[in-house]
Amino acid sequence: MPFSTLFTALPRARQFSEATFLYIVSMQKSNVTYLAGLIGPDVLTAIENDSLNPVFMDLQACSAIEIRYDFFEPSEWQNLSERVRKIAPHALQIGTIRLQQDGGKFSDNKAIERLALWKNILDANEVPEWLDIERNFLAQFAELKKMAAPRGVKLLVSEHNFVRIPNEMELKDYLNDLKRIKADGLKIAAMSNSESDCDRLYKFTKKNRKNFELFAAFGMGKTGKTSRLWSIKEGANLTYGAINSVEAPGQIDVITMRKALNNFEILYSQNDLMAFLSKFGQF
Repeated sequence: MPFSTLFTALPRARQFSEATFLYIVSMQKSNVTYLAGLIGPDVLTAIENDSLNPVFMDLQACSAIEIRYDFFEPSEWQNLSERVRKIAPHALQIGTIRLQQDGGKFSDNKAIERLALWKNILDANEVPEWLDIERNFLAQFAELKKMAAPRGVKLLVSEHNFVRIPNEMELKDYLNDLKRIKADGLKIAAMSNSESDCDRLYKFTKKNRKNFELFAAFGMGKTGKTSRLWSIKEGANLTYGAINSVEAPGQIDVITMRKALNNFEILYSQNDLMAFLSKFGQF
């Protein structure tokens, strides 16, 4: 229903100003927690060929789907969003072209070509609600934003570090970059090397979550595993799990993550969470 119709339809005594109404809607969206599962060729083909394939349960556990365009042949890219929509109509779509240096399969040498590729994706009949781009893409951010805006597509900016968690100054610089370009979403995925490493990410999340519609900040690796869920407790509203196979260090399967999220009200500490995950062979 268009805003104007809905707004007019409200009883006079309960009507809000348009600005207040839009604020309430945006707050409702920001309070949704998104569990994203990654889709590659194997998963997509499996469910398209057999609607009873066990991977269907994984898709149902997800409230968001990350379409990894770099896992597919470029000739398939324009129709991917439409294909994914058919098998997971309930899920928010986040499309990305991940470079090799960021854990993907798209050649680092072809990074400059991504703007034209995004244009091809955005020209399709069906497009993801979000595009996930790396921080090193910021030089072309304004151009991409102009292309994405007419389709109602928002931009999430990712920072990947496969060595360590960024220090506080690095996190502050990253935040300032994203606020300067007015990014819609922020994501940090960084390697945790100790039990307390992710505390910096939790502090960062609590302080800055309100500035972005989508916000993810978690650690990779064994000591970062619980942060994929505990970050939600700390205020993030986006996290990632594995469908079919693990694609990143410390990833947890989406079925187990959904069970944990559904039991969050009885998980009071990270120790509680770790004990819960242990029941499903995660530790």
